[in-house]
Amino acid sequence: MVDRWKRLAPLAGVVVVGLVVTSIAIGPSSPSTNASAATIRHYWSSHQGRASLQIACMLYAAVFAIVYFASVARYLRSRGADVLAQVIVAGGILMVAGIVVGAGTMALFTDHFSTLGKSDATVQTLNAISEDLWWPLLVVGSTIATLAIGVSALRTRALPKWVGIVAVIDGIGGLSGVGSWFAFMASAIVTLLVAYVVYQRLGQPQSITMPDVPGQRAVAETPASETSKA
Repeated sequence: MVDRWKRLAPLAGVVVVGLVVTSIAIGPSSPSTNASAATIRHYWSSHQGRASLQIACMLYAAVFAIVYFASVARYLRSRGADVLAQVIVAGGILMVAGIVVGAGTMALFTDHFSTLGKSDATVQTLNAISEDLWWPLLVVGSTIATLAIGVSALRTRALPKWVGIVAVIDGIGGLSGVGSWFAFMASAIVTLLVAYVVYQRLGQPQSITMPDVPGQRAVAETPASETSKA
């Protein structure tokens, strides 16, 4: 049963992608940072139901993201990517923090808007925070994790080479700054690919290779009884 759950854990990435896409689809574009207080008030007063659903999707996405990144890091660590596996977890934590902060600022608006919305300056400040505070954490975390997965795949060959190349390209796109939004959206494709491949390979027996040096191979193939007699 435990092994079965370990194999299913990478598929949490598929759930994360589904929840994030749903969150984006159900929520119309929020007011920009330079929007007037009246525009912000109208938006939050007329979209509280959708905002609550978005918050739920984001929080569940954060939970499943932890499972996904931890399972992929564990898989790659078992194939030799020790340090990079830790980088994957660190990037995942940053991404989860961004999701939680984004959900928290939205919850602040939906739950306490009537109290906090009395001052124009307060409304505009909170709107700017909800727009900008979570985004860097989300993008930086996603970029770090995706790039680490790609480099790990290429170094350990634990994933198909083309998957590693796609992940590295996407990670570099996230580092570019200008293309960070497109790279983040493309990271959904990388997540789906990695989740599927890891799921498939966890269902296969791990191959055991003999030492490459002939002398070591001879020792490895010598029965223990003969070794003790010598």
